[in-house]
Amino acid sequence: MKTPLLSSLAIAALVAVTGSLAFAVDTSKLPLPAPRKVDFVKEIYPIFVEKCISCHGPDKQKGKYRMDTKEHAMKPSKEGPFIIPGNSEKSPMVHIVAGLIEEGLMPPPSDKPGESVPLTKEQIGLLRAWIDQGAVWPDGEIKMTAKEITFAADIKPVFDKSCISCHGTAKAEGGFKADTREGVLKGGEVYGAAVKVDAAARSPLVIIVSGKDGDIAQPEKHKLSSKEAELVQKWIEQGAK
Repeated sequence: MKTPLLSSLAIAALVAVTGSLAFAVDTSKLPLPAPRKVDFVKEIYPIFVEKCISCHGPDKQKGKYRMDTKEHAMKPSKEGPFIIPGNSEKSPMVHIVAGLIEEGLMPPPSDKPGESVPLTKEQIGLLRAWIDQGAVWPDGEIKMTAKEITFAADIKPVFDKSCISCHGTAKAEGGFKADTREGVLKGGEVYGAAVKVDAAARSPLVIIVSGKDGDIAQPEKHKLSSKEAELVQKWIEQGAK
């Protein structure tokens, strides 16, 4: 039987605050915290923006939880706090994004390719380190400057490593060439345009490199790591420059 989301949050909070129901969460499965000082503005808040705020922000608060501001994110619910500064191992937020709560993984799984991509182990490690280091969240509005992702500097090295043997100058299976930006934007014979700048998550390229295209031959062969697939999606979201 599926566990309702709110109940999952309540269970996690109860474990964290009281120490009871400890069997409900196996923290041995958690990725280790990042072994360095973590910057909230540059490393943590961007994760919240990308993965969380669309469902837990000013316009929508699923589970009655909002996390776009320090005041809301740190405010305990009636079940307890979701972030426990100094203790990521007992913080329900960490349990949820790591999938330790049955039927309570956040972001929630989606049947739509390219959507609701879970946090990577690296991202969970950053989140854990930030909480262990006191969950420092500067007062005032958070202003982020996104790193510009370009084909030449960021995407081509990934494709050169994983794609060029089948989609390069010497060989271009399906008419698709991944050795130049122009070739990637042009697409191939089967899918046509592989990049949709106005709908990055639904771009055939993103779906393919995420390993979510069940129609393509050998989908695992075309799958990049989750971090690399996210990088490709972000590149498209920024305009595929």
